[in-house]
Amino acid sequence: MAKKQRIKNEDPSINFRLSPEMKKWVINEAISKNVTVSNYLRNHLEKFIDGTLYSEVNKWDEYLPFHKSIEFLQLITFVFSKRKNSKCESTIQQLEQYIKTIKQMDNEDLPQEIISGFDTVLVELIKVKNNDLTNISFKFCGDTFHTPDFKYDLLEDYLLNKVEPMENYNV
Repeated sequence: MAKKQRIKNEDPSINFRLSPEMKKWVINEAISKNVTVSNYLRNHLEKFIDGTLYSEVNKWDEYLPFHKSIEFLQLITFVFSKRKNSKCESTIQQLEQYIKTIKQMDNEDLPQEIISGFDTVLVELIKVKNNDLTNISFKFCGDTFHTPDFKYDLLEDYLLNKVEPMENYNV
């Protein structure tokens, strides 16, 4: 990265308004970092523009367990939505993302019975993805809510009763 140039008093400036609460927060943040308000805001703006601010903000994502990821949440939503409508309404890209997410489960700290259930979903997703997507229904969800091949009750119990709240993670 190029060496930062020192800001001079004759350099252009930009003024903008903040709410009193935001101004107080910015001042407190600058004080806690032992920098001026201008330096604090300028550094954040530079990091926002070059993309590093976003990566710093989401750095804690790498410490999150798999079952708290957006991809896992999307997969769970997809699987539970098939209880009401087994017809394939997903795009190829969505199916590929679900497949990728399920393949990550083998290395995660999920109960084996849940991983096995997702193996059934995986096989079916691959079959559907490799065929014409029109008029195709998923079979893992079963003909009725009461007889699915996928064990919804196991997943539901795991998510509601076994997953630790976020405050238990040291991130």
